[in-house]
Amino acid sequence: MPEGWFLVDTVGEMPAVLLVGARSKQWRPLSNEFRGSVHKTVLRLVETVLNNLKQSQVLIDLAGPRLALASPVLGPSRQVHGVLMWIGDPDETPPAEPRARAWEWDLTDRVSPSAVTDPRNPRVPSETLTDRLSRVARPADVARIATDVRVADVGFRSTGEWIDVHGAVHRYTHRCIATFDGPRILGVSVQLPDLLGEDDPDMVAYRVANLSAQAGRVAPALIDAVSGRVIAWLTAARPDLPTTVLSGAAHGFRPLVTKPWPMAPELLLAVYPTS
Repeated sequence: MPEGWFLVDTVGEMPAVLLVGARSKQWRPLSNEFRGSVHKTVLRLVETVLNNLKQSQVLIDLAGPRLALASPVLGPSRQVHGVLMWIGDPDETPPAEPRARAWEWDLTDRVSPSAVTDPRNPRVPSETLTDRLSRVARPADVARIATDVRVADVGFRSTGEWIDVHGAVHRYTHRCIATFDGPRILGVSVQLPDLLGEDDPDMVAYRVANLSAQAGRVAPALIDAVSGRVIAWLTAARPDLPTTVLSGAAHGFRPLVTKPWPMAPELLLAVYPTS
């Protein structure tokens, strides 16, 4: 079993694990990565973090003594969405902890749901799914995540990755669960340590889209075909519209042109003037 950082998804019934690095893109059952007594020890460590909501550690025998560290990734409702785990030489200093985040979407509004906020910090404004997806570089990632949110029923689970506008790769998993306030999507993601280079095809495509939008004085967006509300802005360009429209909470003026999004008739590619 390789050593290093892992993210353990704890939202579902059976924990799944993702190796934090360029070599792995798949979530695997915890029992596939850890076997026998080591698997039981790691499970107990994860359970300890779930119960205590704080970092824990234990020594395990893995072809010699190894230190296992585990830190919770907490959602806004103080639920543990995931556990960051490091396994390595107990005499070495662990490398920097990867950036992980947890989120929770209130599915009352399926077009652009609002993020559930921490009740202990009521002054922190809630962002919408539109705000979040407008920081994603690849339109295909935007469409996939938006479609997940639309169709998710209780028990739904999906995994994938997105690339943000700075070239960071985020691998994630999210699930739809039942709550007293209705269905919600709980998710957890981890950012891989290395940014994509400027010559990466996805980053080149994003820069070209931004230059084209700037030259044409337009703002391309993915919008809801029925309501006309914005699901995501596909470049850094924005029209002069109220914040509620820019964040997908309200409908704005008609775009200059629309075109159906491939394989998703409920989504439209739209272009708005910026001046």
